[in-house]
Amino acid sequence: MRTLSLFTVFVMTSASFAGPRDALWKQVDEAIQKGLPQTAIERLEPIIAGAIKDKSYAEAIKAIGRKIAYEGNIQGNKPEEKIVRMQEEIAKAPKEMVPMMEAVLAHWYWHYFQQNRWRFMQRTATDQAPSDDFTTWDLPRLFAEIDKQFTKALAAEEQLKTIPIGDYDELLDKGNVPDTYRPTLFDFVAHEALNFYSSGEQAAARPQDAFDLMADSPIFSDIDDFCNWQIPTTDESSPVVKAIRLYQNLLRFHRDDKDFTALIDADLNRLEFGYNQAFGEDKNDRYKAALKRFTDKWGDHQIAARALHNWSTVVHGEGDWVEARRLAERGMNAFPESIGGRRCFNLVQQIEAKSSQINTERVWNEPLPKISVSYRNLTKVYFRIVSADYEQRLRTAQHRPEHLDMPERKQLLAKKPLRQWSVDLPATDDYQQRTEEVQPPKDLSPGFYFLISSHDPSFGEADNMVMFTDFWVSDLALIVRSRHDKPDTGGFVLDAITGQPLKGVRVQTWYQGPRGKRSAGPATTTDEHGRFSLKTDQRRGFLIYVKHEEQALASTQDYHSFFHDQQQRPDERTFFFTDRSLYRPGQTIQYKGICIRVDQQRDDYATLANRTLTVIFDDPNGKEVAKQQHRTNDYGSFSGSFIAPRDRLMGSMTIRVEGEPSGATQVNVEEYKRPKFQVSLEKPEVAAKLNSEVVVTGKATAYTGSPINDAGIRFRVVREVQYPIWW
Repeated sequence: MRTLSLFTVFVMTSASFAGPRDALWKQVDEAIQKGLPQTAIERLEPIIAGAIKDKSYAEAIKAIGRKIAYEGNIQGNKPEEKIVRMQEEIAKAPKEMVPMMEAVLAHWYWHYFQQNRWRFMQRTATDQAPSDDFTTWDLPRLFAEIDKQFTKALAAEEQLKTIPIGDYDELLDKGNVPDTYRPTLFDFVAHEALNFYSSGEQAAARPQDAFDLMADSPIFSDIDDFCNWQIPTTDESSPVVKAIRLYQNLLRFHRDDKDFTALIDADLNRLEFGYNQAFGEDKNDRYKAALKRFTDKWGDHQIAARALHNWSTVVHGEGDWVEARRLAERGMNAFPESIGGRRCFNLVQQIEAKSSQINTERVWNEPLPKISVSYRNLTKVYFRIVSADYEQRLRTAQHRPEHLDMPERKQLLAKKPLRQWSVDLPATDDYQQRTEEVQPPKDLSPGFYFLISSHDPSFGEADNMVMFTDFWVSDLALIVRSRHDKPDTGGFVLDAITGQPLKGVRVQTWYQGPRGKRSAGPATTTDEHGRFSLKTDQRRGFLIYVKHEEQALASTQDYHSFFHDQQQRPDERTFFFTDRSLYRPGQTIQYKGICIRVDQQRDDYATLANRTLTVIFDDPNGKEVAKQQHRTNDYGSFSGSFIAPRDRLMGSMTIRVEGEPSGATQVNVEEYKRPKFQVSLEKPEVAAKLNSEVVVTGKATAYTGSPINDAGIRFRVVREVQYPIWW
């Protein structure tokens, strides 16, 4: 698709223009290469004037954008200054240029938010803007401004519909599809606005009485019914409502085109939008029925492959991978070189991909544990067992002895195995993962081993997955107690078969070195109770290695005392939003969520699409009330509902994600009566002083708006301690 060339960065990349001002553009590029932005600005002025005179508006807008960028760099590269300059340019620009410049301005606001998403997501709404500096605004205020700019750009709808997209080649970067997808400037601006209205972050600015898109609405109906839909809502500012009306406008605009590409593309985008935004028990069924109707009607167009991919993705998410593969294969074969065809191919490869995971207990002794094989699309798995010298690896490895780098993996594969065998597996005709338990070989001597598994009998790397699983054959059991309040580490060594303590077992610590290589630390032996105690360096990590006669065993982990990793690592989080904060028992709790990845070190924040997660509803005692499975949409968001329980303690209840990406929110469930009136207090006109009177004016009104007369008034003055921030 076409994109704005001045969208991703404020400092524009150099571009060549074939025309009467080509020499001036070269002078601009030469000035920038020499580090002379002021000279570049001077060269841009005649370009802007000449382009406006020749009605080469795309060239003029691009020149204005570069001028603003260079001026901003000179003044400290502050985004708010660039916004102000663009607003000044819009005020004096010819009316033919204004709609596209408004779209550029909206892009700049939206791009700034995307680069600073984390800051805005943490801010709470204020009654008034702190200043004219948009970088200090809260999220609803910023989104309202972006919406305002897109609305102003689309107000020139009739003008934009008459301008072919090709007239703006100098401003817009070519995409990977032809201009028939966006034939006019109106199509371009409308779809850019739709990207904003459809974003998952809109949930963070959602008002309490926001419009909810239901799955049983005409959002999934045919084009005629959808275009005739009169949306029953008073929430005219809703981004969902605005997006629906934009789609209706686009479909009406292209309904009588000779080339139906723009119509088909807009219609499929409308269905995708509905699936991502609507909620209801029959959403999947209605979406699949709409996609079937779409592919039946437009099956001879390559966009139908995209619809087949969407259809197969929903079916895949429902667990019917056989049907999902059939649909994806249909789209792949129909239009293999199209975007949808390639997506279908990728989904087929994903469904048919071979996979396996080998799990076994870390320590083997009688009775021998079984080897668990979780797999799909395999009928046979091959095993090898190779011995390794744990003590030697302690002295030479640059990491934990159990971990292997690529050269070590190759060395183990080249080594003659002690045991080698294969196991036939039942076929997974449904492409789903299943688990089989395999009996391990007997008569292995005590020691340290690697269990190697492969899909290929040669254990080669091409089109294969080779897994290494470490295990011990040992009759020892090691129990470690690490103390954080004292500089010692203790524990017990027991016989794993009988549970009896072992006396005289050698216990050796191995410290982690600065480059991973280990060095021997304090050592001791166990007493008659199997107990040991070691004075260890609490600032260094260490593992414990025990040996008794022919038996040996190492601790599962490294022990780190008083260790704190201060580096902020990338993590994934979930933010929840509920329609209210207080509910009566039996009421429906509507919630939405957005999953994001946070990398504060790189200032990189992104939504997580197509992520499967489980949402749990807990009561005040932490007991699970209900749970739901979700899959985030293309914008990283999801939605659902719970019923506030009647059969347990009322109070603060929690909606949380089980596992990753973690996140939670709390709601209150109480038996309450809705107040019939409200009391508002005005701020004192005179600042309060110690030991002086304070005059406060208030007003009591019913929720209908009428004043309440002769009401009794009680008040109290409370003194609170406010500690300084460093307390």
